[in-house]
Amino acid sequence: MRYRKSIWLNALLIINLTICASCNKVTIAPMSEIPDTYLKEIAMIRDDPHWGAAVIYNPNTCKEIGEACGFFRLHAFAHNHLNHTLLAKPSSYPVSLETRADCWAAKYGKSNEVYAAAQLLLDKDRNPAWIIHGDAQQRAKNIRICAIENENWLEIN
Repeated sequence: MRYRKSIWLNALLIINLTICASCNKVTIAPMSEIPDTYLKEIAMIRDDPHWGAAVIYNPNTCKEIGEACGFFRLHAFAHNHLNHTLLAKPSSYPVSLETRADCWAAKYGKSNEVYAAAQLLLDKDRNPAWIIHGDAQQRAKNIRICAIENENWLEIN
């Protein structure tokens, strides 16, 4: 049985929690998202005067990458949730903070989106216009490990 609750996080950002009573799993999805077709990134977090912080994402890129977009939007949100200083350029985040955001998103994201993101990172033929920061192979490996450790890995054949 699933229960939906809305709570305030950091007193400014509304989060939707889906709690699965039979599996003790919490799935978190950011609610303050702003589409921007001019954004070169898949998704990023920005200060927002109304919400405190908002995830900005490119809906055109999201259409192209499908379910993986949910993971990258949650990854962006993770930077705020983990109290990382919000940087103007996503490429400016150090590897350690990127890894923490990836792991957090792998733990709390929807398992199908986590798997899709890992597969996208491993795809050597992916569209070069999709900006991926860091070592894509290493990120995919870390995402998979974090998801498995948190019982959130769904191998799709």
